[in-house]
Amino acid sequence: MVRFELTVQIGRSRQSSHRASSSQSRSRSRSRTRHSRPHSPEDRIPLVERVPPPARDDDPASIYLPPSPTDNTPEKKSLPLGLRSSHQHLSTSNNESLTNGPPPADEPPGLNPSPKQDGSRSYTDFSPLRRKFILSVITIAGFFGPLAGGIYLPALPVLEKEFNVSPTAINVTVSVFMMTFAFGPLFWSTFADWKGRRPLYLISLAIYILANVLLAVVPANYGALVFLRVVQAFGSASVVSMGAGTVADITEPKKRAFAMSIFLMGPQCGPVLGPVLGGALAEANWRWIFGFLAISSGILWLVILSSLPETLRARVGGGRIYTERPIFFWPPSMSSPLAPSWERGPPPPIPTLKGYWNLFIYPPIGIVSFNTAMLYSTYFAIAVQLPTELSQRYKWGPSGIGAGFLAVGIAMIVGSLLGGRASDWRRARAAEQLPEDTKIDPEFRLVDQIWGVLICVLGTLLYGWMVDGSKHPAAVLFATFLTGFGMNWVFVTTTAFLTECVAQQAAGAFALGNLLRNPGAAIVSVITPTLVAKMGSGWCFTGLAVLDLLLVGTAVIVLRLKCPGWRADRAAKMQLAGKKAGGPAAVP
Repeated sequence: MVRFELTVQIGRSRQSSHRASSSQSRSRSRSRTRHSRPHSPEDRIPLVERVPPPARDDDPASIYLPPSPTDNTPEKKSLPLGLRSSHQHLSTSNNESLTNGPPPADEPPGLNPSPKQDGSRSYTDFSPLRRKFILSVITIAGFFGPLAGGIYLPALPVLEKEFNVSPTAINVTVSVFMMTFAFGPLFWSTFADWKGRRPLYLISLAIYILANVLLAVVPANYGALVFLRVVQAFGSASVVSMGAGTVADITEPKKRAFAMSIFLMGPQCGPVLGPVLGGALAEANWRWIFGFLAISSGILWLVILSSLPETLRARVGGGRIYTERPIFFWPPSMSSPLAPSWERGPPPPIPTLKGYWNLFIYPPIGIVSFNTAMLYSTYFAIAVQLPTELSQRYKWGPSGIGAGFLAVGIAMIVGSLLGGRASDWRRARAAEQLPEDTKIDPEFRLVDQIWGVLICVLGTLLYGWMVDGSKHPAAVLFATFLTGFGMNWVFVTTTAFLTECVAQQAAGAFALGNLLRNPGAAIVSVITPTLVAKMGSGWCFTGLAVLDLLLVGTAVIVLRLKCPGWRADRAAKMQLAGKKAGGPAAVP
């Protein structure tokens, strides 16, 4: 009965439309007749349910869409920019039905990222294999900057004679490297969050390679050595900020801590393996130190040019444009193609010096920057004093001293991996106990820092008294293991917290988080020998342990208690700024 009535209505509409208008008008009239003709409740054809695409709450590139004037739903969720057009197309009025045909010509044929089998949308379109490849490449790239600082140390006595300068003058080349490496990421992260990551990997590594080539071949001139060390540090500093941003691009927040721990293995292994490699190469010729860095980083540069895709979500979205491309690009190009506009995430705020200052004075970032500087300075105090203690107190040779750094190096790797795994595991357990759409606050990860601080403090305390009492070298190395393990446990959770706290400025936040580390280490390397000579190793490192416990431990507790309020205030300010600008504000 329903079918017959509907057929008669359609037929009548066709006859009247044929006499009144063209074929296109007939189609529109048929559609109007179908929707405007009244039916009884029993005969009415049910409308297709309009369900908007699921929002990815963990996507840092989500924006707030205000409710449609014709929408009766009380609340809208945050939707990613790639889903905005689809959401607006699906949110029709209650008097309209949703067609099952293709979208209009001005609508995108697909959405990014691709849907999963359960209907949700994946955070990225890069395959698991490609994500592992990207993570491996940036981890190796992150290894070269700290490696250049550590591999140089065993050659300092040789360079004193080669350049005919004093020990203080040759130590200046170490200080300028560390200072440049501290502030260089601020420059590179300015472009890493705005212009894309792939071109900057290539440009910065090219600068690093050029500096190493010149250091290996130029005549022995002290001024040239200082200048080229600055250039070397500047080129290698980029990966510190860009690597963290790349991890945030391809890894969803619930798995980000472990991925960040993998990336941090590169920068953390550099200072450990550097002295071992530098001691071996310096015995042959000190120029081979820089020759080795130039050759190895040149190979990495070719790998990045030919196979590393762009990951910045403001340029490629979830990376769907790479799903059909082979892993090796030919012909290679400096920059990547842009994804369609509806697939790209919103661009990060335009970086400015004022913006960086505002980011730095944001209490969570300022406090974690201080925390990492304190712990890294404690570790570096041990690192600069350990060779002296092993050579003078235990009569170890250069090769043995280099091998002694392996204990703390292994500790850093294990601390990063276990710390990242533990933080992700706790976050996953908390997510299972909460309602499905409930977000987990970034400061949830800060609880994990307390254990790392305690372990680092214990290791520092043991190191001072083990050395002071001339205990067995194994006890001394075990103490350094605890210090490195606890320090990196804190570092990996801190980095994951930063990438979630200010997701759109992950590279800049990570650079600011490292801002105080190297200057702090430079200061400690100068004053530690004097403090040990006047106070003894036991009381010197006891003082450092107490400072870490009081200052860093208190800061972690303050962050845990006050961070939700600070984050809410920042979000309100950004929303207000967005309204004044006449558009939606990005979620911080």
